[in-house]
Amino acid sequence: MTVTTNQTVREVLNQITHDPRYKDVMKMEKYDIPQTLLTIASLATFILSCYWYLSDMIPWWLAIAFNIVAVYLAFTPMHDASHRAVSSDNFVNDLLGTAAGQILLPGMNMPAFRAIHMDHHRYVGQEGRDPDCGLVNVPKWAGLSYLMFTDIHWLAWFFKNGRENWSPRIKMYVYVMMATVIGLHAVFLLSPYWAEFLLLYVVPQRLGLGLVAYTFAHIQHPHGMTWENEPFQSTVHIDESSPLRGLMFGQENHHIHHLLPHLPWYRYRKVWDLANGILEKQPIPERGWLKPSAEPIWVPGEEVNAPIEVKVYSIEEVGEGIRSFVFEPTDSDVLLPEGAAGAHVNVFIKEGLIRQYSLVEHDDVRNRYRIAVKCEENGRGGSKAMHQLEVGQVIKIGRPKNNFMLYENAKRFVLISGGIGITPMLAMAHRLIRLGKDFELHVCARNEEAVPFKKELSVSRLAKHVHIHLDQDNGRSALAPETVLANPSHDTQIYICGPGGFMNWLRESAVGLGWHPENIRIESFAAPMAEDVASHPFTVHLAKSNKEVEVKANQSIIDALQHSGVEPSYACMQGTCGTCITGVVDGEVDHRDAFLSETEKAANDQMCLCVSRAKGDRLSLDL
Repeated sequence: MTVTTNQTVREVLNQITHDPRYKDVMKMEKYDIPQTLLTIASLATFILSCYWYLSDMIPWWLAIAFNIVAVYLAFTPMHDASHRAVSSDNFVNDLLGTAAGQILLPGMNMPAFRAIHMDHHRYVGQEGRDPDCGLVNVPKWAGLSYLMFTDIHWLAWFFKNGRENWSPRIKMYVYVMMATVIGLHAVFLLSPYWAEFLLLYVVPQRLGLGLVAYTFAHIQHPHGMTWENEPFQSTVHIDESSPLRGLMFGQENHHIHHLLPHLPWYRYRKVWDLANGILEKQPIPERGWLKPSAEPIWVPGEEVNAPIEVKVYSIEEVGEGIRSFVFEPTDSDVLLPEGAAGAHVNVFIKEGLIRQYSLVEHDDVRNRYRIAVKCEENGRGGSKAMHQLEVGQVIKIGRPKNNFMLYENAKRFVLISGGIGITPMLAMAHRLIRLGKDFELHVCARNEEAVPFKKELSVSRLAKHVHIHLDQDNGRSALAPETVLANPSHDTQIYICGPGGFMNWLRESAVGLGWHPENIRIESFAAPMAEDVASHPFTVHLAKSNKEVEVKANQSIIDALQHSGVEPSYACMQGTCGTCITGVVDGEVDHRDAFLSETEKAANDQMCLCVSRAKGDRLSLDL
């Protein structure tokens, strides 16, 4: 199970990863200064402490204290290296992670630790699959002292569960690590330096492991919460007032690490600002470093996703064949959820007939939603049924979902609508006015009568931003892309909504004029994100080696490849970093990642191996 199979989290991840600033946040250098310095600091602290003690420069208790600090510091670069978040170069990344890891466990190697830690990320809270479950719910007979033997707990978990799921190569690395640990302990304990070994390494290592396990595992995951069922409740946010919060190397925001594990620890805070601060709106539990939260963890039930019963408050003709509908809850005690600019709702028009419509407005003062629908004579029947609704009629609507987010951090915006595509643009325009942002709203229509919301567009506070483009005699739009989109800028976001051909024309024109694809946002009227679907087994053909690999229904492509002896690179296992992107030679991809753009997914020539699958029975990959 991966976090991106959860519909709610997948929506949040899509909003974060498509923020224009996301690629800068996740960009890694070959030599990352904070990570390199932290690795050097941990190794230097340990080496100097041992030297000073052996040279009678410091007492034994101070040497132990220094080495506990070294163990604590070493964990972060080792941990981040398992996610390839120490260096963009795999060799440098694993070298630094392995070097730091020797302080925690001699013989530690990245393939073994990466496998252990990735299983924790993929199966948080699932007994038998999450190797850290025992660190969260420690045995009562042992208490917190159990955390000092984290490595032994992992080893027991490996023999009980890991061996069944890991590839022969990964298991070999585990056995090598075990042999190294046992061998080194035997050599030193049987040598004349056994006392120094116990004092300078074994004692601080055990105490340091306990501190690491408590800080980075035990307090971070409420017992009984899983990624699969309670994704936002299965990790915590350490309270801002906690005095030791600043010593946690980013893991005070552990929920961010689990959502975007490929980011280095010092960039977690930057994620708070992405997607208009979407994470701050999620039900993430808080606690202190020592003190758990007194508040019970709120877990949304089925009622959160249940449709809301509303009645039609008003209906208004707002253009040729276009009607505006205002809904309010039948129960005055029900508060409509936030409908941000760009959001859409499912409208349950009648039995078996559900359509998606963008919100024109969420009036939170009057507790009402407004949408607009154009009657399509040759449509599938949804718009005709909507136009048959009457004032006072009761129907149901879904809670808002937003896959056309208005990224408010940009300096300037160009909004372009075609026909009924104006609906999300109106919500965006009013939001931008409230924010005091610079924007233009270009409205394209066949003729004067077909201009939707003409009266509203003429209101003074909006009128100065509006440019209306009527079709020419030849039927083509009078909008000239070379004029409207004349000055490409990374500080400007283009939003386009309308018929498919209209959007494709403008997107291609914008790219041709020098706009970066990441600055162009389009909205389609199909359901923008597939609902959860059951996974089925399929075959992967490796084109370069002409090898066939069977992928089970409950197995990722990466897992299947590893079992067959192929070792693709990966970092997050959640479809958010792009490390495992591989070319597709043949077959249709079931894209489940949050990294590739909709255009890249539609091209069907690459995929994220960690979460995406085959729609059919076979895929051919460029491997």
